[in-house]
Amino acid sequence: MEVVKDIAESYGAERIYTVGDVVTQNFFKHGLIPTSAAVDEKTRRGVRIEQLAVFKRVIKVNNPPGYITEEAWSAVEEAVRGGVIIKVEGEEDMLSLAFIKLAPPKSIVAYGHYLGALIALPVDWYKEYVLKLFDYLEKC
Repeated sequence: MEVVKDIAESYGAERIYTVGDVVTQNFFKHGLIPTSAAVDEKTRRGVRIEQLAVFKRVIKVNNPPGYITEEAWSAVEEAVRGGVIIKVEGEEDMLSLAFIKLAPPKSIVAYGHYLGALIALPVDWYKEYVLKLFDYLEKC
């Protein structure tokens, strides 16, 4: 997590969004409170997030694997303002793309790789590439 702190500091991050239960819990464990987060409360490691009270609002959405539903998209639109935990029934992984597209400048989106790595993307550096991906996604 020191690496994330270093990235956030050197980048001048004003907001950090987390996607995934393990990533979000690790942020809390190391004293970092995300601006908002998306979790599905399912993990291979049995992690349970205890600090949900720091978020002002809980939004529950349905989002199947491999999709970003309109309901989930709307939740991310609200979450980028801050203070929101999105609880996903289904899968939250694709919401990282929505956070990258919708997050304001000087934001970082952090999510977990299935092999255990943490990925922390400075939004300004990757937004144009993510926007191109949306040209290939079907609207559901």
